[in-house]
Amino acid sequence: MTSPIRLSRLHVAAAVLAGALAAATPASAQPDPETIVNAFEAVLGPVRTHRPSHPKGTCAAGHFTATPEGTRLSVAPVFSGQRNSAVIRFGVAGANPNASDTARGTRGLSIRFESPAGELFEMANISAPVFGAPTPQALVDGLLSRANDPATGRPNPERAAAYAAFVAANPSVANQGRFLAANNPPASFATTPYWGVNTFLFRGQDGQVRPARWVFEPRAGVARLTAEQMQSMGPNFLADELRGRIAAGPVEFDMVLQFPGQGDDLLNPTVAWPEDRPRTVVGRLVVTSVEAGPGGPCDPISFMILDQAPGIEMSDDPVLQARAAAYAVSLSRRTP
Repeated sequence: MTSPIRLSRLHVAAAVLAGALAAATPASAQPDPETIVNAFEAVLGPVRTHRPSHPKGTCAAGHFTATPEGTRLSVAPVFSGQRNSAVIRFGVAGANPNASDTARGTRGLSIRFESPAGELFEMANISAPVFGAPTPQALVDGLLSRANDPATGRPNPERAAAYAAFVAANPSVANQGRFLAANNPPASFATTPYWGVNTFLFRGQDGQVRPARWVFEPRAGVARLTAEQMQSMGPNFLADELRGRIAAGPVEFDMVLQFPGQGDDLLNPTVAWPEDRPRTVVGRLVVTSVEAGPGGPCDPISFMILDQAPGIEMSDDPVLQARAAAYAVSLSRRTP
């Protein structure tokens, strides 16, 4: 369990990070992190006890080792070829920490890597190849179109029309919904790909900087619930299924980098790159244990350490640039 002193330090660190990142970003470029978190709370109400996104989660642990190709493509410590320990969080989308595991929506794979020398790198991935908004402003606008009536705190009767108008004005925000509608929910946390959706810059041993996106592909293969299982499976089967699976042996994912082709949009996470783009396996994530119940070492982590410069750096994708500061504000609000 994290101590009160540790939580207090996290609170201060989160507030400092949020302020520093907000100050470093031109006000005209994106809404500030307070505005982003306020927009989530306009829909969800004050979030003080759990994450506003993927609040239902299961903590796990394991390790990550880069392939020789990963070491060639990045000078970051996580790709040194040595084994990195990993704190892992599997999550279920929705505002409700008791959301059903059979609901259509994304599942999350968040990871804190720690190198043998203690360097940290964190990431948050989802089980869809695209994000739900192309810019931070679009994210805020989409949330506010679904906001509760501030006078009553209850759903606004006009919000369905407001959101439809928002989608009409921002058609790419529907890409994630189309993917989720066409693909049933995962049958296991271990049988779905998890995409990073944003573009990062990888500096290789040769000094060359290469833009890339990543996906964690399950070595067990992809398996989704059938229509019948979506009706018959209980609302909390995923964590127990993962525990049973790992009792029989580790769960493994290949980390795969995908590289863009000419004309591919590097800065819009609502648009996936074509499947025929070059890909290479750069590492193996091995999940070796799962917490026996709720809570665990992943709970106080907000997965804000998004680069290991110069080996892995954030691109100019505005959604990516806004993430760490918004995570920090959210953490500061739910950390006493």
